Amino acid sequence: MNTYKIMIPVLTVMMIATCAPPRDNQARLARMEAQREALTAQIEQLKAEIAQEGGEAPQEALAYVRGVEVQPALFRHFIQAQGTVESDNNILIPAQSNGVVKKIHVRQGDSVRRGQLLAELDAAILESGIAELEHGLELAATIFERQDRLWKKNIGSELEYLTAKNNKENLEKKLETLQEQHKLTKIFAPISGTVDGVLIKEGEMAAAGFGTIRIVQLSRLKLKAFLSENYISRIKKGDTVQVRIPVAAREMGLTVDAVSQVIDPNHRTFQIEIRIPAREKDLKPNMLSVITINDYSSPEALTVPQNVVQETGSGSFLFVVEEQDGGWIAHRRDVVPGVNYGDRLEINDGLSAGEFVVTFGFQNLADGQPVSIHRED
Repeated sequence: MNTYKIMIPVLTVMMIATCAPPRDNQARLARMEAQREALTAQIEQLKAEIAQEGGEAPQEALAYVRGVEVQPALFRHFIQAQGTVESDNNILIPAQSNGVVKKIHVRQGDSVRRGQLLAELDAAILESGIAELEHGLELAATIFERQDRLWKKNIGSELEYLTAKNNKENLEKKLETLQEQHKLTKIFAPISGTVDGVLIKEGEMAAAGFGTIRIVQLSRLKLKAFLSENYISRIKKGDTVQVRIPVAAREMGLTVDAVSQVIDPNHRTFQIEIRIPAREKDLKPNMLSVITINDYSSPEALTVPQNVVQETGSGSFLFVVEEQDGGWIAHRRDVVPGVNYGDRLEINDGLSAGEFVVTFGFQNLADGQPVSIHRED
């Protein structure tokens, strides 16, 4: 009779669970786990009552599980990002005045020196004005020299002397201004390097402020990458990185040289820079790279396979197995997970070194359930 009294609420719970309308998955999971634990408790109570009545409780086959003993070990987390090779000295030289391109003195691939003339714009009008001023200045200088000699001998008026001097100085200033304007019609190399591109053609119009010739200095290359803002507090200058450049079949260990402290509001990222040694001669600007950064390390971490940690609406848990009365009993253990990388998850709280964590067969376990175990290496 007692058996029927116990089984009626059990069947009622199962019918309610079966007929309940679908709701939020987390809430349903929590209810089902509570129901499973209630059923387990009632089954154990029923077995005890059968034993008290002189009967023999049915022997159930032990649940088979596999697991591993957790021990402290070094745990590292890595970030992977895509970077681009850039040159610190990658300069697109603009025209400084408007004009028709008269002569281009270099071609793509040429090596150039700082200050070398690269191209000229048509400056015929300026050159004509300069020649006219130079002729006028020559006459003004002659007149001033004569007035100066006479003035020193107290011959002639002061007004004539000052007028000659003023004419000469005005023409000198005008000539200097035209010569500076004439310089703006010439395009010079601001650095030594290699001509990477010529964006103008002879006979075409060049506009002031627009690029004409690109020069790249390959001796000062760097890698630039953008990372999610989630990592800005975990990346710092001096961190070691592994860099792989697939197209050049190169791998190298480098360090982070600069970390931006400003978040891009459009992409929610921040920028890092990595200096490339000058010995890396085969790398070119705009090559793509894969950057691997070790952003977190724990020398004595307790880690488990990520899939053994189960989630509920109130937290996370896993199953451990403990020896009890000559057998093995599974116990549910609430844990606080930490950082994960690959298939490993760090456990920050709730687990101790030397405990046996169930890695296979944990899906259907209940707290306090006897099990048969197999130890994994």
